[in-house]
Amino acid sequence: MPWCPVCKNEYREGIKLCAECKVELVERLEDEKKSDELSEQEKIARVRAMLAEEQGGQDEEDEIPEKVPVYHAYQNSASKAEDNRTSAYTLLFVGIVGFILVLLIFVGVIPLYQNETTIKYLMCGVMGAMFILFIVFGSVSMRNSKILFIKAKSEDSLLSELTKWCERNLNAEQIDAGLFDDTTGQTIAEEQKYFKRSDRMKTIISDNFMNLDEAFLEHFVDEYYQELFEN
Repeated sequence: MPWCPVCKNEYREGIKLCAECKVELVERLEDEKKSDELSEQEKIARVRAMLAEEQGGQDEEDEIPEKVPVYHAYQNSASKAEDNRTSAYTLLFVGIVGFILVLLIFVGVIPLYQNETTIKYLMCGVMGAMFILFIVFGSVSMRNSKILFIKAKSEDSLLSELTKWCERNLNAEQIDAGLFDDTTGQTIAEEQKYFKRSDRMKTIISDNFMNLDEAFLEHFVDEYYQELFEN
């Protein structure tokens, strides 16, 4: 009687394929260890076959990109400072107004509670603590916004210095020199050109300006790339 090497079900004579596992049946099952090894191999083969079918039969090497670029999100300090200042104004306004309202409820100016009850003291305490936290967070955001505005001035100065240096020392011909030498004669896609040029620009700039923030450098190179190659 034929057996399935995966699920080990027994079938009638004449049946060649397991209805559940979709593998060919065998005349007899081998010892437990060999059967388990075969089962695992069959499972791996089935998974690979399913993946190949879903992906249209593409080779695995074709699915792995040659290079996956890592992009560092950048937001300049001026924008961060403005966001922090807006948050600070909102938090301070809500915190101060809310704390004043809680204080008026507590002293009885706003008769929200008719009697001196535990609920009144509990609610006033909890709400008062929450609005005090709003005030604290607003103060911290305001302080951070001042620090970021100072940093923004430094970034503007560095940006101006970088731009002037690149105008004097970088040009499209210098960046492309020897970068696209290809003996196969294949056409290089614009996206690949962009990554190769950007990498060379970042290397040249980093060699002359030490300890630049990676996100700041990528943002600058992306902006200056358009000046060199897209205008």
